[in-house]
Amino acid sequence: MAFPGVRRVRRAARALAAGVWDCLVSFGSLQVTGGFGRTDAVRLLSEPPPGHPERLRPDVPLTALERALLRELDPAD
Repeated sequence: MAFPGVRRVRRAARALAAGVWDCLVSFGSLQVTGGFGRTDAVRLLSEPPPGHPERLRPDVPLTALERALLRELDPAD
């Protein structure tokens, strides 16, 4: 026969294991999405990479609205 508090100990151990598991899953998802350990994630891009659907065409000039938006969003101002 087991001691009287064995159910409480098992329940507490399962709750602790579930909490540890949730923490590990959260940390792993941050690792996958690039939240930790990536030094190149901090650098700013001046334009989208080649082949990106929002890549600008250098042969087409900006419209007046696009120029106004660019002036508003420009961090150099």
